[in-house]
Amino acid sequence: MGAFNVRICAVAACLLLASQATGYTMQDLCQQWSGTGYVGNPSDCHAWGYCKDQQVVAWGTCGAGLVYNAQTASCEYATTTPCSTSAVETCSNVKSPMYVADPLNCTSYGYCDGAGGISYGSCGSGGVYSAASTSCVWGPTCPQASICRFMKSNIFVGDPNKCGNYINCVNGYGTSTACSSTADSFYNAATGNCQSTNPCTGDNTNAGNSGQFTVGEPSTTACNAEDFENAVDLTVDGKAVTYKYVPDGQTCYGYYYCAAKGATGYWNQCPTGTQFNSALGQCVSPASFVCGENRCGNVNNPFMAVKGCLSYTICSSGITENCPSTAEYYDEVNNICTKDIPKYAICK
Repeated sequence: MGAFNVRICAVAACLLLASQATGYTMQDLCQQWSGTGYVGNPSDCHAWGYCKDQQVVAWGTCGAGLVYNAQTASCEYATTTPCSTSAVETCSNVKSPMYVADPLNCTSYGYCDGAGGISYGSCGSGGVYSAASTSCVWGPTCPQASICRFMKSNIFVGDPNKCGNYINCVNGYGTSTACSSTADSFYNAATGNCQSTNPCTGDNTNAGNSGQFTVGEPSTTACNAEDFENAVDLTVDGKAVTYKYVPDGQTCYGYYYCAAKGATGYWNQCPTGTQFNSALGQCVSPASFVCGENRCGNVNNPFMAVKGCLSYTICSSGITENCPSTAEYYDEVNNICTKDIPKYAICK
């Protein structure tokens, strides 16, 4: 990813702002991909995000005169690479005539004259422009509206419009596909595999989250000297882009990433079912460490163990109850009361 000019956005909107054409955010992209790596920013063709554990963990922009090519995951010259968010910007930079998609209107297309100018054409009633074939095609959907437009080529992602389906992204395009012809196989975007159980059902809300945080919310105090020095370094993809993760101090699943001591911190949360272990700087199983905040947050469990596992919390009400004396320990991983103390950190 040479020639990147890494920076942290000054406002949360830089992370959350969606493209007018697609409505996707970088967080939407990461949530559909089980892999780790770079994605395009749907609101800025010069910018990129970095996904890890289905979360946006870093973002920045390419250097001057470059745009981000999501399919190759690299910054490339604006004179030869279309801007994914603006036909006008593409035509103002390219040096050779070419046809380009109009990101704001799939029924039209632009023609760059190679000298900075642009003219528009229409595909007519019922027609949409296909940038892949540089021609108008008949179809109800816009080829460029695919999530693949902002994803690296030759990866599998979940279909954000049809949970349980997957898309094989190739050169910015892909078709929604079911795991099998039967109705008992579903794609799990978190694992990147098909499975028999449906990951699209059930309560996916963050129990215990009072709504005091939003992804990308800035804090001017999170990256203070003590917390920053004790936090774990994160080097993105082997590059010299180092951040530190700092717990938010109010939830078990939220953390800030800090570019430097005293810098503005930006809030993020762990994938559903995991919580943030500040000692490791990672999102892990809640049972594997002891969090002093509300342990019901960001999990789908109806009950969560209290330290020592001799009692448990009913997440819907916050009331603490005990297991029967014949099976006095609560095992939150298997959701049972047992006579043997579970070998989890929360139970020690």
